[in-house]
Amino acid sequence: MGGSLIEDAKKRVCYFCERWGSGGIESFLNNVLCHLDLSSLEVDIVATSLEVSIFTERLRQQGVGVYELTGSPQNIYRNSREFLKIVKEHHYDVLHLNLFHGLSLRYAWLADRAGIPVIITHSHNTGLRKSPARSLKLFIHSLSKMIFSGCATDLWACSAPAAEFLFSSKALRKRGFRFVPNGIDTQRFAFQRYSRETLRERLNISGAIVIGSVGRLCSQKNQSFLLDAFRAVLRREPLARLLLVGDGEEMFALRKKAARLGVLEKVVFYGTTPSIEELLWAMDVFAFPSRFEGLGIAAVEAQAAGLPVVMSEFVPEEARLTEAVRVVPLSSGPEGWAEALLGAVAEPTDRLAGVAGVRNAGFDIADVAGEIGAYYLR
Repeated sequence: MGGSLIEDAKKRVCYFCERWGSGGIESFLNNVLCHLDLSSLEVDIVATSLEVSIFTERLRQQGVGVYELTGSPQNIYRNSREFLKIVKEHHYDVLHLNLFHGLSLRYAWLADRAGIPVIITHSHNTGLRKSPARSLKLFIHSLSKMIFSGCATDLWACSAPAAEFLFSSKALRKRGFRFVPNGIDTQRFAFQRYSRETLRERLNISGAIVIGSVGRLCSQKNQSFLLDAFRAVLRREPLARLLLVGDGEEMFALRKKAARLGVLEKVVFYGTTPSIEELLWAMDVFAFPSRFEGLGIAAVEAQAAGLPVVMSEFVPEEARLTEAVRVVPLSSGPEGWAEALLGAVAEPTDRLAGVAGVRNAGFDIADVAGEIGAYYLR
């Protein structure tokens, strides 16, 4: 006999982000949604603002709804009103908030008022970028997490530092948090030598030592420091090249600095791409000099591609999955980083071993998505 209408109904899940673009949070959610069994779930993405994204069209084709509130994260009152309107219209069973700032925890409070039974707050960050208003933002962040952390039914985080950043100490003492790996499709990153050589030839970097980095071009990712380190590399290896994959607000400033340093012709500003794996295969070493990270999914992808990775001390320990990782403090300066990057290239590396290392660490997206989907249904 068939079940009742209630038993047969799909669970309604809402993913919330302040901004929906092509960053790390969006990459993670895209990976999850592409591996979830959507036959029993009805999923929407809600964001205060929708930016150009390499993920949106593919998700819409899968039946995922995408909604924008006002287009401006600063419009707090109208965003709150539009958010309540959407969640009441769609009667969500689960709200999965993907956050990087304490003020956004107010959506957990709004969801509690709206009667959503499962409210997951998921932390993806460990700091705020430098700005003239940073002190004020940190004050609001700290106040918000004290007020709103208790409104969620579940606390998730991509690392222990990310949990401590977003949730109050009281909430963490009371219920702890669930570590959710930022899973990736590990097999997609399995090294392919032919593709490596083809792309290197197309980019005119064949025969060069290629130092690469993937991430939004911004202060947090610290590509400005990497340019200084690259100039130090060139003093030892004149044929080296720097491959920067990503876009962002510092694009113009970085190009200007590269020109001032006399290295612009040896830097490839590639922009964004849905085929990150091909760019990783073209690299010889991955540089990740971030000032802060919730986890650092780009570093996880680089390890799956079999690359040696040189990362700053501010990348959480949870992202150090293979023996190919070197942690080099930013205080070592450009010269210290140049030495570490060239040293990593000089060491023998099994590019084919990366997938197994990342998968064995629990970061395969099929496993992660399976656990998340089961939790929604439960």
